[in-house]
Amino acid sequence: MNGERVGRAIRALRHQHDWTQAELGGRAGCSASIVSRLERGNLRACAIWTLERILTALGARLVTYVDWRGGELDRLLDADHALLQERWSIRKQQANRPWESRQEVTYNHYGERGSIDDLSFDRTSGTLLVSELKTGIYDLQRTLAKMDEKERLAEAIAPRFGWKPRRVVTCLVIADTRTNRRRVASHAGLFGRFECRGRTANAWLRDPTAAVSGLLILVPLSDVRVTHGRRAGRQRVRHSTARRSVDAVDASAHRVEISG
Repeated sequence: MNGERVGRAIRALRHQHDWTQAELGGRAGCSASIVSRLERGNLRACAIWTLERILTALGARLVTYVDWRGGELDRLLDADHALLQERWSIRKQQANRPWESRQEVTYNHYGERGSIDDLSFDRTSGTLLVSELKTGIYDLQRTLAKMDEKERLAEAIAPRFGWKPRRVVTCLVIADTRTNRRRVASHAGLFGRFECRGRTANAWLRDPTAAVSGLLILVPLSDVRVTHGRRAGRQRVRHSTARRSVDAVDASAHRVEISG
């Protein structure tokens, strides 16, 4: 990320709004000194979520791109997404409700194109559940905008599978990580539409008759490796017998994170 360019952009947009650094800081919930340092190209002046709040206040958004080993990152992310989709399917099965599901449902409706990660239907209640699966929360506003689009088009997509929904409910399924939990907490207003969470959401899956504005479900991925092999992005490292005898905390194995 080019710090100088980001700084110039913040300054230009601030001048466009005719705001002082203090006024921008007040709208973004930070000090004028942080705004000043960012405008000078010092991206270490604040955390990335503070930078996002500043850009949001200016009507802009932060777009980042991560590359790793010439495309290998896409394979890694796809593996994590597949694990999340599998865990979500298991969660619905555990609800003991006859949900009929289709994955990766594509649509093209008057120029609006995309795919629904998981589209499920409960015939008894006539509920059509539109689920968006996210291993990480990055461009939140774009995610919510696409969910609105899918919710609006879902009823027209359902007849493709012989479904006649009486109502549509959206569900945001997120990998349960500390970073994702922090992001949800820091954007409480935007996530407020997903009022049904935790045990209440699991209970709703068993009996989807209650009126809800949306579901937010956190699904852990870490336990997948126990029954489904190696977790994407992780690798088992075994130590010698002597080392294991010394380390009584975890005598069988240790795990190390591999990141780009």
